[in-house]
Amino acid sequence: MTMTPRERVMTALHRGEPDQIPWMENDIEEALQYEIMGRTDFTPPELCEKLGLSAFGAHYPTGEVSDGQGMVTKETYKESYYNPKKVTFDFFPPWIAKMGTDPATGRTYIEKGLLTSEDSLALFDEFLPDPHNPARYEKIAQWIKQYKGDYAVFARIRLGAASTLESMGLEEFSYAQMDNPELIQKVMGRFAEWSAAVVDHLNEMDFDFFWANDDLAGNHGPFMSPKVFRELMLPSMKIVADRIKKPWIFHSDGNLFPIMEDLLSLGMTAVHPIQPCAMDMGKMKQEYGGRVGIVGNIDLDYTLPLGTIDEVDAEVRKRIMTAGPGGGYIVSSANSLTDYCKLENVLAMSKAIKKYGKYPLDGGETNV
Repeated sequence: MTMTPRERVMTALHRGEPDQIPWMENDIEEALQYEIMGRTDFTPPELCEKLGLSAFGAHYPTGEVSDGQGMVTKETYKESYYNPKKVTFDFFPPWIAKMGTDPATGRTYIEKGLLTSEDSLALFDEFLPDPHNPARYEKIAQWIKQYKGDYAVFARIRLGAASTLESMGLEEFSYAQMDNPELIQKVMGRFAEWSAAVVDHLNEMDFDFFWANDDLAGNHGPFMSPKVFRELMLPSMKIVADRIKKPWIFHSDGNLFPIMEDLLSLGMTAVHPIQPCAMDMGKMKQEYGGRVGIVGNIDLDYTLPLGTIDEVDAEVRKRIMTAGPGGGYIVSSANSLTDYCKLENVLAMSKAIKKYGKYPLDGGETNV
């Protein structure tokens, strides 16, 4: 029986076998969206249909410009949060940080985190938008009703970890682990409180699942010891996780194996992106595939931006044959589709998923 894209996603998230392994992306940068579609007037479902994606979330251009997470001022962030002009399904708190802009690319970046002392905690009141403002949810509800169709729709949220690391700054966070652990707990707690209030509203909306983005690690391991993670960060993250009433995916780049058992205590439905340079997919499938769904692992360092079409085809096939047996796997890049990915490789990824991803898996050319 042929499934809808949404049915494929929801079956795989719950570790089942759909008729076809689904594909979805945490984000697709807008310059690449334009390149894929060859025009600017398209809807999220049209982008899904073009690529063969099974779900959409994140943000989509409408000809309007908004600051999004990379806001330059707290004032412009609040206004764009309450009354978004882009089609967006992002529910992130702002970085409480001094922001800069690269004049060559227009990309924003964090110059310095601002939450560095007890006194600086007053900035929460200045920066954080009201999580209960109805304008935000009314607009999003209109977009879900307009675009959802047969596709799964996800909201992107945070549990507080990434917001804390970026708003304190990694250096200040590192010193505070020893000198002022209470400051970390207070910052984490305030971000978690905000996200938990947002999640309460999202639970009542027609989202199929949530995607929690909270980077915690680099290629060699987490940015903190397992003990620090367990004592200073996990309790606040659990406040948000316990409020989630829908399936959800946890995202963090880097090597999560040293804290995987603690992470899984949050009760997520799946983990993303299993970054190839940091985590082994075979190990992830063998040790944790019976407990949690797996999303991702298509290399973003070489294969998608620099590799050949044949290399993309071979990698997609290998990932499907490693993680796909028994179900519970969704293909995705090892973070998101960035604007430096080669278009021909993105299209080759789409073709390979369709070629190798039909159950029962055999990895052969007849599997079309």
